[in-house]
Amino acid sequence: MNAGHSLRLARIDVRRMVRKRTDPDSWATSIVSVGLFALLTLGLTAGGGYGGRALGRALASGSLDFAPTATAEAARGFVGVMWAIAVVVFAVRAVGQRGTLTNADGVLTVVPTVEAYLGLVASEFVYLLIWTLLPAAGAGVGLALGTGTPWPAAGVPLALVLGGATVATAAYALGLGIRHVVTRFPFVARHKNGLIALVFVVYMAAIVSGSLNQAVGAIFEPMAASPVGWFADLGLLGLPNVAADATRAGAAVAASVGFAAVTLAAGTWVARRHWFADPALAGEDDPDPAESDTSGAASATAAATADDDWLARRLEAVVDRPTAALAVLAWRRAARAPLKLMYAAYPLFFGTGAFVEILQTGEIPVYLPYALLVFVAWAGGVVFTLNPLGDQGSVLATTMLSEVTGRAFVFAHVLAGLIVAVPVGTVLVGVVAALSPVGAGKTAILVGLSPVAMVVAAGLSVGIGTAFPRFEATNVTRSMEAVVPSPWAFVLFSAHVVLAAVAAVFVGLEGARELGATLIGAIASLVLSSEVSLAPSALFTVSAVALVVLLLLPALSYRYAVRTFDRYELA
Repeated sequence: MNAGHSLRLARIDVRRMVRKRTDPDSWATSIVSVGLFALLTLGLTAGGGYGGRALGRALASGSLDFAPTATAEAARGFVGVMWAIAVVVFAVRAVGQRGTLTNADGVLTVVPTVEAYLGLVASEFVYLLIWTLLPAAGAGVGLALGTGTPWPAAGVPLALVLGGATVATAAYALGLGIRHVVTRFPFVARHKNGLIALVFVVYMAAIVSGSLNQAVGAIFEPMAASPVGWFADLGLLGLPNVAADATRAGAAVAASVGFAAVTLAAGTWVARRHWFADPALAGEDDPDPAESDTSGAASATAAATADDDWLARRLEAVVDRPTAALAVLAWRRAARAPLKLMYAAYPLFFGTGAFVEILQTGEIPVYLPYALLVFVAWAGGVVFTLNPLGDQGSVLATTMLSEVTGRAFVFAHVLAGLIVAVPVGTVLVGVVAALSPVGAGKTAILVGLSPVAMVVAAGLSVGIGTAFPRFEATNVTRSMEAVVPSPWAFVLFSAHVVLAAVAAVFVGLEGARELGATLIGAIASLVLSSEVSLAPSALFTVSAVALVVLLLLPALSYRYAVRTFDRYELA
């Protein structure tokens, strides 16, 4: 085996990952990506150093009322749980877009499978270290400075490197095995979309019900007792008031080497079977709707008429034929690739605490209807309007050259989202508000505001999505790609929704206004190192002005989208 081939493949793969996230053709995207990476890693490194130093001082002084043995067991359990989570994360990456070689036919013709496999695993290992090595080094240096014991400065990064190697080798072998089942077994391959949706639903149910937390708690002690927990001994060896075991620390080094060798051998065996096997449904994958429909809005209208599409005919009774055809075409794209719409459910992850509270108390929190109003506005604005140009795919040129006007194109995408979002979102907000303790008057207000909020959000998002289109697809599985909105569009639209919601709360609720004024004054005092006070009346005025401006922006955004489509030039 030639290790140089594996290292070369790993270097090429890492370079591709970096270029993919920095986008050399767009300096703005590069600056944002590099800036966010630097901000996160340097922030975590500084935080790790500060926290490690404080923890080290507390351990050295004995101010923490923990038994040394219990502290070591807790550290082993924490490290073990984090190892298991990392394996799951990187296994999911292998199941998705990281489970195949770029230019597989060419690579596997030139180098043996084992060298190609090692190259991919090595690139995953490097990717893990890129995000975690600096924070781990910061935490180790902080512990060393706080306790006066030099070993953690080297031991913590060493434990991370060895643990990361076992994570990468185990996760990739596991993920590639799951990918083989998903793509090579006919029944699973045929129903993979439904299975992925089922897994997502089960995952959300586990979070909402608290089962996920219970599962993590259940594996805490077993992981602490397993060899995986010994990485904690390697990193914390020599710290005062921590009963780290030198024997376990040494065994962790030897065990990690043996474990990595075994999992690499197992993963290579899986790779041989997977990479040289034909997909179970080769040639039967549904084509991307953006590519399969190459006739633009005009042919979409003809197809809808030929298929006797009752929905298109219903829409044509209200709007013109091109608008109806474009709206139906947007629905067809969503139906053929539903996974690309899953991002609309992202904010639900932040509401898991509310769902857990409902299950535990049997009552709906008073804040939930208001939060749900913000969510339906956000979801209604991203479904079809946050990337209208990018969703056209290969038919964009045909659509541009057709007789479709910007007004028809933009209105069709807004209409496609609102027809679904307004009734569903309004009913959802109304039911939750009626079952909550907000009262009948506020329930009526929330129900009335729901469609208005979704219309405003859709008008704003269509302009932002037009200004920041994204045309390249993201791999969901090997045989499925989805075009999702750009990060800029997500950030700007989400910021507008959040700011509008906060401004509305400050305008409408006196208690929130008083609390907000106090918090803003306290933060300003800390930043400026001088006493700063903000009157609630001043916050009301500022919030009211901001709310008016934020509510006017969607109209300007909508007009911008129309003008941009009419003046759009294809390079």
